[in-house]
Amino acid sequence: MRVLLSVILAVVSMGIAPDAGASEVEAFDPDTRLAQALSEYARALEESDRDARLAQFARAEYGFATVVAAGARNASLLTNLGNAALQAEHVGQAVLAYQRALRLDPDSATARQNLAHIRSLLPAWVPRPSASEGLEALFFYRRVPATVRAHFAAGSFVFAALCLAISVRRREGAWRGLAIVGAFSWTLLLASIFFDGGSELASAAVVTTDETLARSADSRLAALALPEPLPAGAEVEILEDRAEWTRIRLHNGRDVWVLGSSVTRVAN
Repeated sequence: MRVLLSVILAVVSMGIAPDAGASEVEAFDPDTRLAQALSEYARALEESDRDARLAQFARAEYGFATVVAAGARNASLLTNLGNAALQAEHVGQAVLAYQRALRLDPDSATARQNLAHIRSLLPAWVPRPSASEGLEALFFYRRVPATVRAHFAAGSFVFAALCLAISVRRREGAWRGLAIVGAFSWTLLLASIFFDGGSELASAAVVTTDETLARSADSRLAALALPEPLPAGAEVEILEDRAEWTRIRLHNGRDVWVLGSSVTRVAN
């Protein structure tokens, strides 16, 4: 009897626990939190005291970040997050947010302009990714999200299969040619998705901590690879992760080692 009672209590507790957790999750309303973050940002703009203004922008930044973490993801929201981080003087987080906004909408003028402004404020010796903007015209397909390209690829495959099936039944007509066109489109779309996964886009990262020491090897005893620490906001490429260390490449081609906690990938 005692064993049966314990089993019943365990089952009841298992049934109650998810409901309690669900109520906590449902208590968070992204729309309400977004409205609060926008209000906090507006109040920060009106604040005259510098310290209070920075703290208010930091609260707005946190609000936008919680909405993003909850699953909301669009260029406008990420740009707002970048603006709040920039005003709070969290430069690394601002660059990261602007880069993520531009991944979703490469034509976002605000994100692009503010990112260019931050780059101009970095020390002159920090390499900038100036050449990457020249590649955007070459890889124009990246303006279309990979998920959208995947749907178009599936549609192209279905179209090619239907045209091929019709061409088998009907010897005349242009069905076989249409099937070839559909198959070609399907191949190109799949290739664009595949190369995105292994391109520099997947390894792009931002230094998000201040005064990041760059070393010549993955050891705290290794010699410094740069005469000055990398500032937050420096854009780099991740080459390798090894324990607590990450090997990165600067935009002048120089490879250095930094603590992995000091850099954050743009892709998340």
